[in-house]
Amino acid sequence: MISSKKSIDPSVYILCEVRRPPCISSVRKVRADGSENEIRLPGSTLIGRTNAWLLNIGSDPKIYQTFANLLDRYHLCAKHCQISDMVPLLTSVHQHAQCLIHIDLLLLKEWHEKNRLAIEQFFCQRWPFFPFETKFEIMKLISKHIITVNDLILDERLEFILGQISSSTLAACVDKIIEFAPRWQPTSEKTNDEDWNDDEEEEEDDKEGTVNDESTIRTYMLPPLYSATGKPLNNAGSTSVTINLSRIKLKDMYPTSNDHIGSLSRLLCLGLFELRRKHQLNQITSVFITPSTIHYEGPHCEEACAVTRHFSELQDCFLRVSFRDEDVNNSMDILYKHIQSLMTDGLNICGRKYKILAFSTSQLREHSCWMFHQRHTSNISCESIREWMGDFQNIRPVAKMAARLGQSFSTTIKGKELSKESYIEIDDVTSLIDSKALYTDGIGIIASWFADELSKQMNLDSTPSAFQIRFAGYKGMVCISLEDKIANDSKIRVALRPSMKKFDSDNCSIDIVRPSNFLLSYLNRQIILLLSSHHIPNSVFHHFQDEMLDKLMSMNTNVERAIETLWKFNGNMGGNGTHKMMIEYLSRFQFNTERFVQQLLFRFQAFQLKQLRTKARILIENGCVLFGVADESRTLKHGQVFIQIYRSDTDETKIIQGPVIVTRNPCLHPGDIRRYEAVDNLRLHKLKNVIVFPMDGPRSMTAELAGGDLDGDIFWITWDSRLIFTGNYEAFCYSDQTRQANELNANTAKQSYTIADVCRFFVEYLKADNLGIIANWHLALADLHGVEYEKCIRLAAMHSIAVDFVKTGHRPPSLTKDLQPKTYPHFMEKKSKPDHLSTSVLGQLYDEVKNFKINYNQNKNPNKKPFPYRRLVINGYLSYVADARMLKEEYERECEY
Repeated sequence: MISSKKSIDPSVYILCEVRRPPCISSVRKVRADGSENEIRLPGSTLIGRTNAWLLNIGSDPKIYQTFANLLDRYHLCAKHCQISDMVPLLTSVHQHAQCLIHIDLLLLKEWHEKNRLAIEQFFCQRWPFFPFETKFEIMKLISKHIITVNDLILDERLEFILGQISSSTLAACVDKIIEFAPRWQPTSEKTNDEDWNDDEEEEEDDKEGTVNDESTIRTYMLPPLYSATGKPLNNAGSTSVTINLSRIKLKDMYPTSNDHIGSLSRLLCLGLFELRRKHQLNQITSVFITPSTIHYEGPHCEEACAVTRHFSELQDCFLRVSFRDEDVNNSMDILYKHIQSLMTDGLNICGRKYKILAFSTSQLREHSCWMFHQRHTSNISCESIREWMGDFQNIRPVAKMAARLGQSFSTTIKGKELSKESYIEIDDVTSLIDSKALYTDGIGIIASWFADELSKQMNLDSTPSAFQIRFAGYKGMVCISLEDKIANDSKIRVALRPSMKKFDSDNCSIDIVRPSNFLLSYLNRQIILLLSSHHIPNSVFHHFQDEMLDKLMSMNTNVERAIETLWKFNGNMGGNGTHKMMIEYLSRFQFNTERFVQQLLFRFQAFQLKQLRTKARILIENGCVLFGVADESRTLKHGQVFIQIYRSDTDETKIIQGPVIVTRNPCLHPGDIRRYEAVDNLRLHKLKNVIVFPMDGPRSMTAELAGGDLDGDIFWITWDSRLIFTGNYEAFCYSDQTRQANELNANTAKQSYTIADVCRFFVEYLKADNLGIIANWHLALADLHGVEYEKCIRLAAMHSIAVDFVKTGHRPPSLTKDLQPKTYPHFMEKKSKPDHLSTSVLGQLYDEVKNFKINYNQNKNPNKKPFPYRRLVINGYLSYVADARMLKEEYERECEY
């Protein structure tokens, strides 16, 4: 405690900023046993962020001790700092100023001269012999400013630690370092009060485990190292590392041998300790390339595609590459020439040469691609992988060739291998009026018994009516057989159509992209604008949003309402595992005051509010989103649809009858949303959770819905009477645009393309990609003038061309100034653009959400019951209470972050 004889000037403040040094200058003794540690001078910020405290000396005396600990922890004073040393400095402003000592910082140039031998040894004898996986993980940490190259140079224990772990364990360990580094090295993200409380708690914990020596430095022995799979590692010699097991902090790891242990070695030991507890491994690596640097990410677990599944033994040779501007957006102006050279010449990463492999349509829209590194000991190359994928020589134009190459990279679930006798090709069904208009564009048939087999293999609870597939160069949907097109006793498993065939391939595994299922429908800004053009009152949209806000608000006060809301927001209908876990927890224990569950609920609410604010994503309970399929019975008439839904949350089946509204996202043209008649049809009762379109009329009804087809398009549907309008606008003829693109590409019919042409198209697409700009201009103009405005119609047509650019190679017309809005509605949050206060329904909905507040602290008191989990108690539990209490305390600390 501070002596009461000293009066502390309340006007004195101390500003302390802790920063990581760009280099380690020297070492000094820190304990009585002669152990040494580096002196860290001011330098780069901790993990890329400032870390500062502004201390009011007239505050709680406990702060003095905390500040002394901080000075000692980061070696910012010449000796161990005690509170008695600080009192003379704080008695007055003048005395404090007189005690300031000038410190000569070590220049980086001087450090280089002093450590020239170590630098040369690192770059010539150590770094070149690191495996690629090791280099990649180290570069990830450097790119995130967690370590520096200078840290590596003086880290004499690094090779030993790396030699004890596999590449998979290293990757998982680095992920843990990235996750926990902000805790191991405190940052300004925490409030001052939280920092003080944490340190007091730490002091109490340390009393029990302090090593008895004359120094105030505390050490703890690091437990034996384990791999991420739980296997013990050869830990001989690793006792040189000590660690605080109660509160893991970087400061508590000190070497006891003559080897210098640097930041990375310390972080690896901490990461290994976390891994030992949680056993996490990952798979795919990726890099983000900006004009000035490369950001290293992963490996990340992700669903496999046909290529990565087949070449699984070469998993580490695949690389996802994404191109971004410095602010991590998609403005690519500075990068075009650089990207062209990388796509053509390849990318050097940590001593490996990666070459372009392919990119899917979705990847192209995201400005990313797949690259592959050929090992010296393997004959598997980019060329051999593409040859395995299929024959692409006769595919034109180059945009279509690129799309076909990317088809094999769709994430899929492994299905079954089929022999050539197991599938047939049947004719497409065309319109009698226009032979080029297909009713069956992208859809085939699957035998019911084979659908059952696939469902069992996928561990589905029931057999879906349709599957989105990839198979032997075919892509699209297969729907279960209705009219004995495939007999039950036949060997034929699937019947495919020519419109599904995209290229020739010998890979006969039928892989599942997604089975058909029930998904909830949500309004969005585009759909609201189209419905408003059909004179749906603004009050209807306000009512839907108010209902949603009420549901979100009630989650904090009523467990039953929380469960109901989670169910309605995708709990068991395509929702994620977190939703299901929360539902099960709340259902069993019937209280929502547990801290971790509170945090999950609050984050769920915050996410839904953000979706409402930025997208007007409003739940419509009398609606759904379904795959489209064709009426193989040919009993539906033009303008009719069949919809039978099954909801697993209520275990109810319902056939929708009456008027329905159907559209497909994105939808900008007023004719993209249409009213149809849903009817009951006995011959279609076998089909559930799909929307069945007729094979009747002048053209396919799917083509009227924003140019859709049946190769995997999903359709937005509602039968809520408040959203039903009377008549349809004339549908936009998207087939005319397709024919125009085909005519423009006719000159390339005899031209052959190579992967170099595909690379050039990639860069060409990046230059011409204005899809987002078109959508934003349309939204701004439609908000002022309505979707029927002439400029909005022109932008809708341009948007359709831009969407298909990835497949047709046909560029949309250049945007002209006459189409550019002069101002943007305030709900678009264009801070750098001139805006206006929107009075439309979208502006009103935005303002309502913007002003909506949820009290995230109203239910924050811990549960008053001594033990709320009585259902978990079994005989003999008393033997485990002490361990359980320790784990619970650790859990509570984790929840604080």
